[in-house]
Amino acid sequence: MPPVTLEELIQSTSQPPKPQKKKRGTPLAVSLLLDILIAGALLCLFALFHHVLPETYSTLPPAAPPAQSAPDTSMGAAFADKFTASVIQTESSYSSPNMAFTVTQHVQGEGADKITYYVADIYLRDIAYLQTGFAKNTYGKGIDEPFLDLVKNSGAVLAVSGDYYGRHYGPVIRNGTLYRNAAGSGDVCVLYKDGTMKTFERGAFNAAEEMENGAWQAWCFGPALLSEDGKAKTRFNSSLTPKHPRCAIGYYEPGHYALVLVDGRQDDYSSGMTLTELSALFESLGCTAAYNLDGGRSAQMAYNNEFVNRPYKDGRNVSDIIFLGEVPAQ
Repeated sequence: MPPVTLEELIQSTSQPPKPQKKKRGTPLAVSLLLDILIAGALLCLFALFHHVLPETYSTLPPAAPPAQSAPDTSMGAAFADKFTASVIQTESSYSSPNMAFTVTQHVQGEGADKITYYVADIYLRDIAYLQTGFAKNTYGKGIDEPFLDLVKNSGAVLAVSGDYYGRHYGPVIRNGTLYRNAAGSGDVCVLYKDGTMKTFERGAFNAAEEMENGAWQAWCFGPALLSEDGKAKTRFNSSLTPKHPRCAIGYYEPGHYALVLVDGRQDDYSSGMTLTELSALFESLGCTAAYNLDGGRSAQMAYNNEFVNRPYKDGRNVSDIIFLGEVPAQ
């Protein structure tokens, strides 16, 4: 290496140091965006576990003590002529020592206004034969099953979709057991062990009191479809008032009921019913109380493990059903 002169050494030490590049921090906008994305991901995870993934309720709340040790068996005496000593069934009717029903199809209107619906006229000797079943025989949130599978697994003779309790809040009483005591936001329908049925407006239902009164079933979809004197209503505690596929239960007197299934959203077959139309139908049938159940794609009816109606888009999985079964619920 050649020797460095004094002049070169002075020049090298007198030169200012090269400026270093400053490290650039993360822009504020990028930081905010990252925070929003992280928060969104956490909310999605919460929604997945809280609202979507099935959740089994392994420990059920204790049932309130029933007013009676067994369902009242006297209500069928008024309809003794409806029952038969053995099972007799046709494509649209059924009778046995325990129950009798006839399913009829009705068509009204034409074109875009055409409506197709089915009415099951039901007589029971004992309320224990009007039962409810849970999907996969399990009470819980987000648990569902194909409708016909649930029908077959329950041993149902005739069945309709229930209130889809697993997707919304409200009281749940099934086959005499109180599973959920929640206020909910809609009307409540109660079927009692003596065969009577009553609807409650939002906020008027008390689960503990009604269990003491002998509640057998309680549904929390709604709304109630008839006034206290059995007249059709035009205003309802529901926003689902336009034409839709519908499922509903009606009550005449202890031991005599109706299940109505309205198809809809299907051109040239059935447009569905508004709540006003459904209410007027139950008044025309002569029911004294009626209650709307889960509809849309859930609106399904089966007899002998086969569809009676034509469900919209082939139906969908449900969390519960209402059915008639020859083996009584305890």
